[in-house]
Amino acid sequence: VQFINNTTNASSYSWNFGDGTGSVEIEPSHEYSSDIANYSVTLTATSANGCIDSASIAIVYQEEVIFYIPNSFTPDGDMFNQTFQPIFTSGFDPYNFSLRIYNRWGELIFESHDAKVGWDGTYGGKLVMEGTYTWKIDFKAPNNDNKYEHSGHVNFIR
Repeated sequence: VQFINNTTNASSYSWNFGDGTGSVEIEPSHEYSSDIANYSVTLTATSANGCIDSASIAIVYQEEVIFYIPNSFTPDGDMFNQTFQPIFTSGFDPYNFSLRIYNRWGELIFESHDAKVGWDGTYGGKLVMEGTYTWKIDFKAPNNDNKYEHSGHVNFIR
């Protein structure tokens, strides 16, 4: 983060970056770790006459949502592409997730609330017919109440 100091008539500055570190530079830059989601930054400025003033601001770190959803899978026993599931890299709460699969008539044929469990192409214990199926995923961001909903189609190929 590059900080811009709009203070006038000050002769010294003290920055508290909210992570246990600070600076006395006029306009410092600081690199935060991504371990904590919120930081409270305070600038304390002192004039040559000893007058002190301060300003604070919150910096909120929000992890970017990164995921990939394949458009086809082949549960044919060859050890590759055996299940359909979204692949999340970051930015979602794994405890607030759902995946639903629907057939062409809108009937729910698979549901999971575990991002590590994908659809194996079965319904009622049997492989479904080859074709296109609709998926819907819902998930929440890890550090706030932002909710996401995505839907699309997946091709089941034997």
